Amino acid sequence: MPETIFAATLETVVPDFASVAELRQGLDGKARFENIDLYPRDGSELLGEVQARIAHLAGVDETILLSYNSGMSAVTEAIDVGLHVSDTEDPVVACSGDTYSQTKRYIEQWVREKRGKVYYFDSGDPENVKSVLDKRQPDVVVVETVANYLNVPVLDTAALVQQARESDKQPTLVIDNTLPLSTGLQLGEMINEGDRVIAVESGTKSYTRNGTLLGVGFTKNPELFDWLRRSRRTRGSVPVPEHLEKINKLLPESREDFDDRNRSLFANTGQIAINLAIQLPAETSLVVAHPELITHPNHDFYKRHFPDGGAPVIYVFSHKFDQYELAEQLWSYEDIRGQARLGQSFGFDHARIVTDENVRGVRIAGGAYTDGKTLGKVCGIALAEL
Repeated sequence: MPETIFAATLETVVPDFASVAELRQGLDGKARFENIDLYPRDGSELLGEVQARIAHLAGVDETILLSYNSGMSAVTEAIDVGLHVSDTEDPVVACSGDTYSQTKRYIEQWVREKRGKVYYFDSGDPENVKSVLDKRQPDVVVVETVANYLNVPVLDTAALVQQARESDKQPTLVIDNTLPLSTGLQLGEMINEGDRVIAVESGTKSYTRNGTLLGVGFTKNPELFDWLRRSRRTRGSVPVPEHLEKINKLLPESREDFDDRNRSLFANTGQIAINLAIQLPAETSLVVAHPELITHPNHDFYKRHFPDGGAPVIYVFSHKFDQYELAEQLWSYEDIRGQARLGQSFGFDHARIVTDENVRGVRIAGGAYTDGKTLGKVCGIALAEL
């Protein structure tokens, strides 16, 4: 028999096993979703280590949390699991009208009239939230605690969770807590095993400080957790070892560091909103949306329930000017360019200004080291000229 020659190969991320018994032991661990080194889509020791660190920052037990390769992977898989467990051929989805634009695009392009009926509601209006659950009896509810969209509504999350508990048809709640995170809202403390709640976050902003993509999802419900981890493995949305190594390097060293930075983002953004709004004339066509403003419909609720803040973004919009006109006006001021940059995402050291092709408004996000009073005043002076 000719001898088999194994050519030298590059180091791989797929482990070898010394015996069939060892291979079988690994596969048995795979079946139990253990964090052992396997084909990277199936798991790794590093995945467990990283998820434990993320769970500490999120304020939940590591056994209920999953990391994803992006925030939108976490969101879309949570929605899909909610639809999957609905046990009906014609599920009903209730979604906040003010929802992050990519989440809404997913609902419109991949869910509406293809996999279920969709109804929108105002997440900042407790009566409207109650009404949509009572009237529509949704199978899945998609909502943000503080919305990353034009009006920045603030949800009474505790009331929604309680109403869902008491509902004859208990829906799966997909609650996006990306803006306040655990610093602003301890969502993990508000839910229990019986609640059909999946919490999701984009970890790209405050967990990795925009150094790499990261999604976070957690649930205390055993059935939902099992379907989430099965979906993640099958779709391949689990971070691979190279990705995990980078995440591990970028995560904050402590919960205190994480919270301190988030509070700075909230406070500086709030100062921008206040000082911007002051500069606008009374008859302006511009709307400045941030719950720190007394004109915001949820201002009182926000101040009571988010004492550390929870909104790192501001939206400015108008029926007279589109998003690009607003951005051009802001960017024409040198003092604004000195503290801010143009680009997507938020949670940076510096302020961030961005437009979206599908949203008629400009979003301003304060940075961790932004002088909110100064930047807000200059932004207000610039926009007051329109």
